Amino acid sequence: MAVFSCMGGDMVVVTAGEAKYPRRDLAPAIKFMYLMPLSLYILLSFAVGFNINYGDPNLAHTLSKYNNGISPYIIVLRSTRFKRLPHVMNACFLFSAYSAG
Repeated sequence: MAVFSCMGGDMVVVTAGEAKYPRRDLAPAIKFMYLMPLSLYILLSFAVGFNINYGDPNLAHTLSKYNNGISPYIIVLRSTRFKRLPHVMNACFLFSAYSAG
C-alpha cells in the first residue's frame, strides 16, 4: 500500500500484467486507487470541521493582514491530551511535502 500511495495510478495498469484475471480485477483496483483517498480526505475534512472553532485565532482568515495560520488538523490535535502528536503530524506533513517531487 505504501508504494502505491507514492506512485501514480498508472502503477495499477503496470501490475495488471501480473494479475490472473486482469479484465475482471483491473476496474475495482482503479476505483479503489482513486476513490479511497478522495473519500478519506472528505471524511477527515468533515471531522476536523466539526471539531474546530471558526473563531480560533490560529486559523488563517482571509480578512487578516498576515495569512500565517496553522493547519486545522494541527489545531484539533493540540486540543487532545497527546502533546507530542501535533509535532509528529507536522513532521509527517513536512516529509510528505519534501518527498513529493
